[in-house]
Amino acid sequence: MSGDSSEEKTLPPSQKKLRDARKKGQIAKSKDLVAGLGLAAASLYLMARGGALTDRWREAMVQVFTVQNEPFSVAVPQVAAGLADLAIAMVVPMLACVLAAVVVGSVIANQGVVLSFDPLKPKLDSLNPIAGFKRLFGVKGVVELAKSLVKALLLGGSLFVVLRGTWRTLVLMPTCGLNCFSHVIGTQTKLLLGIGVGAFLAAGVADVLIQRWLFLRDMKMSLSEQKREFKEQEGDPHVRGAHRRHRQEAAGLPRTGLARATVLVVGRGVAAGLRYVASEGGVPIIVCRARGAKAEAMKAEAARRQIPHYADEVLASALALKVQPGHGLPNRYFDRGAKAIYSTMSQ
Repeated sequence: MSGDSSEEKTLPPSQKKLRDARKKGQIAKSKDLVAGLGLAAASLYLMARGGALTDRWREAMVQVFTVQNEPFSVAVPQVAAGLADLAIAMVVPMLACVLAAVVVGSVIANQGVVLSFDPLKPKLDSLNPIAGFKRLFGVKGVVELAKSLVKALLLGGSLFVVLRGTWRTLVLMPTCGLNCFSHVIGTQTKLLLGIGVGAFLAAGVADVLIQRWLFLRDMKMSLSEQKREFKEQEGDPHVRGAHRRHRQEAAGLPRTGLARATVLVVGRGVAAGLRYVASEGGVPIIVCRARGAKAEAMKAEAARRQIPHYADEVLASALALKVQPGHGLPNRYFDRGAKAIYSTMSQ
């Protein structure tokens, strides 16, 4: 166990590790996509209801002027009630739209609904200043800084381009009057808002990919972790081997040996022979396996016999370590085994 922390993690995470992490609330989280969808929902609501909301504001202002000669105790409740109705009519539907967009964005970014209270538990590691310093200058910190700089440059550049294209209109606007003012400001506001929403959505999509890459990078496994996981899933190998021998003797499983193999799956220091013949039916059978020097000898013998080989480190390690010759290919390796068999059919 103590050596795992110093062992290099180069193997991709297993599905079991990803499932366990998801149950604990450890997933690739993209805040940018959620924020972009919320901003888009609020912007679309304001654009769709902008005219009606403007009319309501005008009515509220007219009411203020209407009751200005009324006693203070009479005017204030009327004005307050009108403004409260206006705030409710404007804010509540917009918040509902934003909330719906945030929920949809979270489901998309998280690839489903994740319910876990594990992230809410207090962790002492969060109070460690050294760990916090490492996170600040780690890969995630650098990526977040780069994202912030790119977003600032894009938004700043867009604002500069828009203002540069309309500065003459802005200079001459006082001579045009109030109608020109509202038209120009409204047009520019919609343009800038559209650019901002598009930039945030694009950044959100990119952030989803970046966060998934960072998450899978952090979830990589070492060879010791992979072996331990196999052992936990399969149980004690000695007990398993005894049971398999008994089952082989009782069931009369197919004959084994390198000569029976139709493809040799190889990795670093491991090799396993698979047999699959369509006319025989059934699933692919593991007919031989070897590790270390024996694996190298098996590779050389397979080359002499012209048995095709297929390189797959994960599959070769799993079969050589965990599957006894004479047994069918386990269900969880069907995809990798099918690729190995299919690759040799074209040779």
